[in-house]
Amino acid sequence: MEDQKFDIAVIGGGPAGLSAALTGRVRNKQIALFEHMNHSEKLQKAHIIDNYLGMPKITGPGMMQQFVAHCMAHQPTLIKEKVVTVFPGEDMFTLLTPVNTYEARTVILTTGVVSTTLFKGEKAFLGRGVSYCATCDGMFYREKDVAVISYTSEGEQEAEYLGEICRNVFYFPQYKPQPTAMRSGVSIITARPCSIEGDTQVEKLIVDQGEYKVNGIFIMRQSDPVENILPGLELEGEVIKVNRDMSTNIPGVYAAGDCTGKPWQIAKATGEGLVAVLSAINYLDKKAK
Repeated sequence: MEDQKFDIAVIGGGPAGLSAALTGRVRNKQIALFEHMNHSEKLQKAHIIDNYLGMPKITGPGMMQQFVAHCMAHQPTLIKEKVVTVFPGEDMFTLLTPVNTYEARTVILTTGVVSTTLFKGEKAFLGRGVSYCATCDGMFYREKDVAVISYTSEGEQEAEYLGEICRNVFYFPQYKPQPTAMRSGVSIITARPCSIEGDTQVEKLIVDQGEYKVNGIFIMRQSDPVENILPGLELEGEVIKVNRDMSTNIPGVYAAGDCTGKPWQIAKATGEGLVAVLSAINYLDKKAK
């Protein structure tokens, strides 16, 4: 599975990502679709949608099922791994996941929005005790105390892994239903995390019921802050700054959907996904000449 090369890497499998991947395959490009969760949990929770043209009064899960089936019928390469970092190169982008390395000539970000505000101290201590990937960074905390703050059940596996190598793991599930038991060495804490403190490195996690002294803090959200995935990406407030062709300030990188800002509507996302992939294809065609 290592070091696979693609024409276009689409990061995120919601409506924007599926739209981009579908049209990319129709245009006969090699597409990697990275979707480690469940294809837009936000849409999956929608009861009835009645403002998407041609699909009146459809449920969120029903709409997503149709989107996924249509896209996957054209056989993009679905990769159920989380992209942690993207490194721009001269002719290729290198995409790192916790378990593999991939390469793509262009990248389309369809990561949605971070559904929770960042903790005070989170950005300041990134790389100095704050991490978004236990598989990547867990060994730095062997025999040390760590906290895991998770907004999805996916965090349970990360905490279990850390429980094998760390001295103590404090697990803060911010979702329901919460787990009732985990492996020894992992303590389930029901408190609400508030801020991260330390001097030059993380020293403690402040919660609404006190504090926990830890050496590392792992934060698991459905999507990470996009500027952490691709450093140097220009933002406009909390969203990615894009041009009308959905290009970003980094040549070969495009963005579509909720991560480019409001309105957070499905029709906007699918339309932007289409524009982004056509722009990426145009970029590839120009480079080939």
